[in-house]
Amino acid sequence: MSSRQDVRRAHLNATTLTAGLWLFLLLGVLAPNVVLWAAAPAPYNETALHHTWDVLHGRSVDDSWGVMMSAVDYLKAAPDAGAVYSELFFNRGQRFQYPLSSLFALEGMLHVAGVDYVRTNKHAIYQTLTINDALGWMFIALGFAATFALLERLLRQAGLQDDRRLLVALRAIAVLGLSLTFYPIVKAYTLGQIQVWINAVFALALLLWARGQGAASGFLIGAVTLIKPHFGLFLAWAALRRELSFAVAFALTLAVGLAISLAVYGLANHLDYFRVLRVLSESGELYYPNQSVNGVLNRLLSLSDPANYNSVDFSSRAPYNLWVRGTTLAAAAFFLLLGFLARTPESESGRARDFAIMGLCITLASPVAWEHHYGITLPMFALLLATGNCRHLVWLAASFILIALYVPVTNILAATPMNIAQSTLLVGALILLALLSRSWPGEERLHL
Repeated sequence: MSSRQDVRRAHLNATTLTAGLWLFLLLGVLAPNVVLWAAAPAPYNETALHHTWDVLHGRSVDDSWGVMMSAVDYLKAAPDAGAVYSELFFNRGQRFQYPLSSLFALEGMLHVAGVDYVRTNKHAIYQTLTINDALGWMFIALGFAATFALLERLLRQAGLQDDRRLLVALRAIAVLGLSLTFYPIVKAYTLGQIQVWINAVFALALLLWARGQGAASGFLIGAVTLIKPHFGLFLAWAALRRELSFAVAFALTLAVGLAISLAVYGLANHLDYFRVLRVLSESGELYYPNQSVNGVLNRLLSLSDPANYNSVDFSSRAPYNLWVRGTTLAAAAFFLLLGFLARTPESESGRARDFAIMGLCITLASPVAWEHHYGITLPMFALLLATGNCRHLVWLAASFILIALYVPVTNILAATPMNIAQSTLLVGALILLALLSRSWPGEERLHL
């Protein structure tokens, strides 16, 4: 062990770390939310804490489940039509952008609870807690548990000093508080988004990967890919690293899921999905919650063509633009190249950082990366807190705050050259990627 590592470990005191977590929760997260609520004019004073309140009360809508229910109804009415996406996405203008294998989640809830207890209509009044809301709580709890377990495991490996059960309990409460005020996570819940499931499963997969349980991690990411196809890039990533157990479990999970989906919904409907992917890859989304390079570029075009580029109107669709398309592809190529080729030191924390870099790069490379998609970043902060050093804490805190806060007051700048301020979450994610991709003192340098 190098002397620099000795110095770092000697200063990794449990009391100081726990107090720092609580101080950050109070001053870095709760206080800014209160300031934003008090200082921003209506209707721009909504904060992440409003969504936290709704999570605690089991209140959500049906962003995912509503369009999925439309797909289920259509497929039952016209099982042989083979044009579910043509009808819903192109004819009705509904944003049903999921693969058909994702419908297993909704079909399962309908089978278990019945239609009256599954939230599928944002205009309906549900007298009792729906199964969507209850499962959302469970997945948020799973994500918190996986994040906290990863933090504690890596802290012990880093040589945490003078720890006690009380301090562990206090850290758990602080991490729970940070989880429940982390905007991408609570927003996924209140939207009624299946992303709340994905965020939690990714956190667990990251923990299992760090622990060397490649097959279990591969199974989980394979399941995620049945909902979010671009996570299929993890299969090539694992193959490049010769991680056989992860790749085999991933491939088997994906193959079985796709086989069942093809048998249930038919080949024609699956082929119809490629038209949706083509449209999304060509134009993307300009609505401000799209925190991607594509979103930034589309919003910049509002300066020259405000009639066709309205970033605060969800119904506004981005027209095709060759410049946006080319730059989006170039950015995607950069992020994916980094994700595939980045190598961190051979250690448990190094494995975890490798995995986290790929997950974040896949998200950043997508032309559509909504705010709630960045819920996968929460365990990445736990990873960096446990393995970083104090010189990078300011950047780590800045990244967390930019991702965790909801700042709709920036939409006042939507029609000005300063509308880049609508992309604060993206800036936070880029800082996080930079921190994940650099080496810490005492480690070998990350190389490409």
